[in-house]
Amino acid sequence: MNEKISGKKVVVFGGKGFIGSHLVNLLCKNSCQVDIVTRSDSKKLDFFLGCEPGQVSVKKIEKFSESKVDYLVQNADVVFNLIGILFETKKNTFSDVHINIPRVIAASAKKNGVRNFIHLSALNIEKSITSFYSNSKLSGEEAIKEKFQDCVIIRPSVVFGKRDSFTNFFTSMSNFSPFLPLIGTPEIKKKGFIPILNFTKKVKFQPVYVGDLVSFMIKTCLLKKKIFDLSGPTIHSFDEIFDIILEAKKRKRLYLPIPFFLARILAFFMEIMPKPPLTRDQVRLLEYDNISAKGFENLKKFVKNPSSLKTIAETYL
Repeated sequence: MNEKISGKKVVVFGGKGFIGSHLVNLLCKNSCQVDIVTRSDSKKLDFFLGCEPGQVSVKKIEKFSESKVDYLVQNADVVFNLIGILFETKKNTFSDVHINIPRVIAASAKKNGVRNFIHLSALNIEKSITSFYSNSKLSGEEAIKEKFQDCVIIRPSVVFGKRDSFTNFFTSMSNFSPFLPLIGTPEIKKKGFIPILNFTKKVKFQPVYVGDLVSFMIKTCLLKKKIFDLSGPTIHSFDEIFDIILEAKKRKRLYLPIPFFLARILAFFMEIMPKPPLTRDQVRLLEYDNISAKGFENLKKFVKNPSSLKTIAETYL
């Protein structure tokens, strides 16, 4: 519990999503009055909330105009922005969702006297310079700091937990596929005209549990002018994550090595799908390890005994 936030009015943009639903649930336990702002057509909450009647309201937004956002953040003490996308569509581009929308929210929060603004970004976006996703996230941070100088920016690694789109995706794949894709392995280098395969080179992740992430967000939301990298206690490669998933489901599957050049070709065709499981930009992201020693140190300062994927996976998969 964070007694300093108890009783405050909190507005959560993107509060119906995976991370947002966990955040709202914990805000309720901290006795906050919560307004969820969503682009979803449905105002019905598809997740359980341990809250008092009237403690949570859901408000739909279609266009992020200045006047509309002004109305939504009126009298708010704290505003969280969790809005983000992993792939672009005709209606939702990285530029609009990660730069323009956060800029409008930050400017409106400042103008309307909101004391604390917290923005959820992503880990190592300053390193993955070839990714359009990362570049838009980084530009979004700059746009926010320009409008709301005292903001708190949190950059988590891959987030896992109930309703996530990472471990649950591969769990669903294992329901029907005898193979799981080991993207990025082997690393292919050329020595003259001869290709050299390096199977020891693997993509690294340092996943953070969603429960620890939202606890961290609440405990740091009243700070000023901070940027936090955030990562979990253990570093895993793709095959190690698959091991944990399959162990939780009591299954055995074969791992299919897919080097980056082949992953890019597969992603090209997958992008035709309405919700592509893999895009070329996501492949570019995977070329950079998603780990941070500093991120784990930050987490430990505010969250006691952070949870690892191995200890949590069985509880929700």
